Amino acid sequence: MKIITTPLLFLPFTTVALQALDENELSNVTGEGLGATFDNVVLYSEDLGSPNDFELNLFLDDQGFGGNYLRFSELRLNKSGAEPGQADSGGQFGTYTDPFFIGLLLDVNESYSSLHDHDGDPGTGFVNMPRSHTALYTGFPAANEVQKERSFFYYSRSDLGGLDDEARYRGNPDGFFSSANNVNVGNFFTLANNFDSYLAEQEAVLDQATDKFDLHLRIDSINDSNRNLDAEDQFLASIDLEGFRLYGTETFIWSHSRKGQEDAGINRAGEIIMADYGLAIATSVGLRADKLTINADPQGLATSALSAEGVDVYLPLGTIDQPMTISTVQFQQQYRGEWLTDGNGNRVASSLAPASTQLRLEIAPLPQQAIQSERGHIYIQQLSFGNTVDADGNRIVDDEVVTGYEDIYLRNSNGEIVETVDDVQHVAFVPKTVTYNEQVKIYNEANPTTPIPYIPNENTLEIKGLEIQRLVITTQDLDLTR
Repeated sequence: MKIITTPLLFLPFTTVALQALDENELSNVTGEGLGATFDNVVLYSEDLGSPNDFELNLFLDDQGFGGNYLRFSELRLNKSGAEPGQADSGGQFGTYTDPFFIGLLLDVNESYSSLHDHDGDPGTGFVNMPRSHTALYTGFPAANEVQKERSFFYYSRSDLGGLDDEARYRGNPDGFFSSANNVNVGNFFTLANNFDSYLAEQEAVLDQATDKFDLHLRIDSINDSNRNLDAEDQFLASIDLEGFRLYGTETFIWSHSRKGQEDAGINRAGEIIMADYGLAIATSVGLRADKLTINADPQGLATSALSAEGVDVYLPLGTIDQPMTISTVQFQQQYRGEWLTDGNGNRVASSLAPASTQLRLEIAPLPQQAIQSERGHIYIQQLSFGNTVDADGNRIVDDEVVTGYEDIYLRNSNGEIVETVDDVQHVAFVPKTVTYNEQVKIYNEANPTTPIPYIPNENTLEIKGLEIQRLVITTQDLDLTR
């Protein structure tokens, strides 16, 4: 597998300021890492086929451009909402108090004990103590931020200062959507305002750490069936990430081995389990995005798009106790296409290929003595299939995903109807709360002096408590034929 880029990516507006240090300042440099802030961050390339376009080709075999490969192009990264390629389209990434940080060496300790040689001299014997590693640390802006509870349903179940009535609240009041009468909303909007304030606290921190960015990328798949066709026939998908930024994102990297460790104390079926040899990585990634769109039409038609809005993803991939290791292994692989049968009619391999070195990516089982694996959570406020909105904020929807029509009653904080919107489209996978709030937005823009409150959006998709208990990925040579 090879990667070729052509030409170099055009980076016209990225700037990093460097300043010479005097002797007194140099004496205070400790080598404990480098913090960096970036202003006017922008990556820009023209559309595929234009004079200033960009290509990154990932070859899937050894035939080069005559074989099968993926082409990545139209890479654009700019401040959210700005016009790509313009001089003012750059965004801020990091601050002096919360920079992008790289190069810090830290001692990290596993949380459990194991038998190993603590002083490097096997003759002095093994002791039972936590293993320690010297790790290279990299942290992004807002690396210390943790994921907020994005589901109003779970938020409202929590203990909010002892307010039992609010803590037990479940969703919307009865008849909120369907009743044409006044509805008793109780503490619903008070709790909703608390929920908004709770989320706004982190939003304000992220606003200080980094701007929101938009990302666009095109992917083409080239093979014998479309090699001589035009680019539209080679198009696979485009990916657009709008209003995104990272939080809680940091990485520890170290060399992981069993040197000086008592082999008898390692038992994958017993109490102590160690990850395999290799480069060890403990990383976590938090991503917030207003919208993620995957489009299968080269012209970007909305009818071919799948969109996820209100995305909040936090994923740990390896920890100090259960690192992700990258290593090499040797094994013999069966020759492809050569099969025999045994005396019982079962198919068996005729022969094995010579042992070859392969790449392995592994997250070992969590040691029994260690704490529980760190959990990740994925929230998506709503999914949309081919949906877009017109200038008035009304949805333009494919008929195939319309589930029905219903009047929407817009209510004030007393539960009184202030306006009725007739025959509003309801769409598959879009919660009624989202549809309601879309109409609230239209109403508030038309009545800025007497706005009505929004209601919390229930997430369409929630994946809570995601843990990686075991993962092994080993590469194989797929050309083992004779």
